[in-house]
Amino acid sequence: MDPDPVTDLLDEYSEKHGLPHIDPHASRHTIASVVCFIHIDPVSISRRSGHSKVSTTTDHYFHMLKDADDISAETIANVMLRHKGA
Repeated sequence: MDPDPVTDLLDEYSEKHGLPHIDPHASRHTIASVVCFIHIDPVSISRRSGHSKVSTTTDHYFHMLKDADDISAETIANVMLRHKGA
């Protein structure tokens, strides 16, 4: 896909509405980071991001996967081990 039409469209939109430049690649990165953080699996993120290998996705977003995993582990521990009955 040629990115120029998308970039042109976003530039026109930004200019019309007085917004700063909207970078399509940055938007793609933001979306991938968010879905990674909410525990969407790396294979799905890789496909949606257009990465040819899942390892590309995990290399770029490992920190998000690690953060999400740490939060999940803490949440499970809170529910299963530390929860005090009401």
